[in-house]
Amino acid sequence: MTARQIPHRRRWIRWIGVGAVPFLVASCSREIRSDTSDEPATERRLSLVDPSGAEAPASGYAAFLYSERDADVFTLMPDDEQSGGGVPIAEIHAEVGDRVTAGQLLATLRDEVPQLEVERIRPEVEESRRQLERLEELHASEGVSDAEYEEGLYANQRAEAALKWAELYLSRTRVTAPFSGVVSRRYVRQGQVVDETAPLFRVTSMSPLRARLLVPEGDAGRFTEGGAVTIRDAAGRSKSGVVIIVAPTVDPGSGTREVVVEMKDVGEFRPGASVVVEPEAGP
Repeated sequence: MTARQIPHRRRWIRWIGVGAVPFLVASCSREIRSDTSDEPATERRLSLVDPSGAEAPASGYAAFLYSERDADVFTLMPDDEQSGGGVPIAEIHAEVGDRVTAGQLLATLRDEVPQLEVERIRPEVEESRRQLERLEELHASEGVSDAEYEEGLYANQRAEAALKWAELYLSRTRVTAPFSGVVSRRYVRQGQVVDETAPLFRVTSMSPLRARLLVPEGDAGRFTEGGAVTIRDAAGRSKSGVVIIVAPTVDPGSGTREVVVEMKDVGEFRPGASVVVEPEAGP
């Protein structure tokens, strides 16, 4: 290598070194930049965006609305030799979306077998009652022994118990709503064979609605039982609610306390909707 080539090589090395510095600095800055999305979920307060596009203040807690009265409805017909492993549905009386009251008929099952059982036992009950009345008269005049009277008494009790069971069995062919609400699901069809293990309907009460919050321990003091809250949905609608439960303990895994709020005037709010709950400022 000549003497003239050496300075040229040194200049090339210096250019590489100087040009690489911004590249390395830029790379490091991307690596060490903090990412706020990595904050623990329990420490972030969530908010919704209203229809105008303006984000609501990030001071609420995200949750889902649910109904405390929300249950699947089953038939109570026992799976035994009388039902033959199941009972066909004779008629459907309610559809999804129908409002129902407690005790309202939802479906009727085939009832020939329990109806015949009731008709078979009723004469036996009547006969046992007449026999018991005769024994009571004879027992009063010492015409029969105590043992004979007691046998007639027990026979009558057994017959009446059998009739009560048959009537209960018959009543279970009528599937009714456990409480007032809306039929939110229908799982079965007319003619389908069902037993006590499979749900037939789901009934959901639309009011009141509740929301369960997991509030960081440090923020739990914002909620007190009986305190007012504001509940907002994704459409920007809001309703007032009240705190009904503040858990006395802290979950050690998440560092949160459970808070349950309730909304009685639900308006357009529906079970399952996502909402943000914010405690209202005290007086």
